[in-house]
Amino acid sequence: MKDKLLNDWNFMRVVKLLLGIYVAYDAIVSKQYFLLILAVLFLYQAIFNVSTCGINGCSVNPNPIKEKQ
Repeated sequence: MKDKLLNDWNFMRVVKLLLGIYVAYDAIVSKQYFLLILAVLFLYQAIFNVSTCGINGCSVNPNPIKEKQ
């Protein structure tokens, strides 16, 4: 678990973390607590390095289907 949290940080993971922190701060300051749900989503994705696609939901098929002739 510690390895997953501390390794494999890339640009998009940092962007999600910063965006989550900013949205959480803005939601608290502006008292729009419903936005905290969005902040938690971004923070969860950044901290645990998951995407909205789930388990390889957005992966491309490595073996393209050949058209019938």
